[in-house]
Amino acid sequence: MTKAELIERIARSRALPPDITKKDIDKIVTLAFEELAGYFVKARVTRSQVPKFAFPHFGTFVKKRRSARRGVNPRTLEPMNIDAFFTLDFRMSGELRDALNLGKPEAEAASRRRGRAEVEDLDREVAGDEGEAATQLPAPGLQRVRATASGSRARSA
Repeated sequence: MTKAELIERIARSRALPPDITKKDIDKIVTLAFEELAGYFVKARVTRSQVPKFAFPHFGTFVKKRRSARRGVNPRTLEPMNIDAFFTLDFRMSGELRDALNLGKPEAEAASRRRGRAEVEDLDREVAGDEGEAATQLPAPGLQRVRATASGSRARSA
């Protein structure tokens, strides 16, 4: 989304009074982002304090200092020094994360919320017979690896 698209969406909102123009919305959006940028430029990162901006139900922006380090130029593969610099880190809120992942299948969401053993128990319940689920073969990739390993042993014998 671009700034113009954001302004357009805000202008179409029915929550605003009808006398607010797109120019007014543009000024407000520009001022808000300029204030945020100015805050992060002036704020200092210390060991005990980290500048951050939290927007409820959206997420938190945090100013961080990245240390100087050695790196490799990807074009020439030559080693190089990367200077220390400041960056912004974004962590989304739980509400936004849940809203983004509404379309995910329930099994995938369950695997994130629960431990692996609990998910396997759920798989057994879905399969119906616990004995059948317990005797299932490993994933096809593992079968291939085991077949290749046993085949190589057979040839060497």
